[in-house]
Amino acid sequence: MLKISAIIMASGFSKRMGTNKLFLEYQGKTFLEHVLLLSKKLGFFEQILVISPENLAGISLPEGVKVVLNHDADQGQSTSVRLGTQFASGAGYLYLTVDQPLLDESLFAPLLAAYTTENIVFPVTLEGKPSSPIFFGKRFRTDLLQVSGSTGGREVRNKYPDAWHQVPVDEPYRLADIDTYSDYQKLIANKVEERTRS
Repeated sequence: MLKISAIIMASGFSKRMGTNKLFLEYQGKTFLEHVLLLSKKLGFFEQILVISPENLAGISLPEGVKVVLNHDADQGQSTSVRLGTQFASGAGYLYLTVDQPLLDESLFAPLLAAYTTENIVFPVTLEGKPSSPIFFGKRFRTDLLQVSGSTGGREVRNKYPDAWHQVPVDEPYRLADIDTYSDYQKLIANKVEERTRS
């Protein structure tokens, strides 16, 4: 099996939420705990947590997580992508965000089956809309180390459409990003599925 580095990007500012998304709770776990436990269950080659110093304070992490401090998070998501990639030693890189608390192991089976060192794999909704998490094979390492601004890995993805492997997801609500407090209220009320279908 391909040695995949799971890169968890956890140094954003949650401006649209109004409170730190990392520590919001859903079904007894914080968003951060959820993505850390999920990536551990999936048995990736390594787990890399890119996090700001202030977010790291006071949290406990599962054994084996490699922590990379992001001191330049105000420069956009690209800083997390560059740092995570820099410290990754796998044959490919899976980028995970902390604001998808409905991701589960079953969603990753068709994604994992498609990973190679030469492609870009990501889930799409039934309408064909791309989503996170996104995987880049080692072929794209140089490009990922050079991203800038707030778009993160999207600029690399869009540069190489010939390398795309898109995986349709039967339950697109599992891909939902919880970006605002209204989104979070719907999550708690179990109305995220309803929102993604409307």
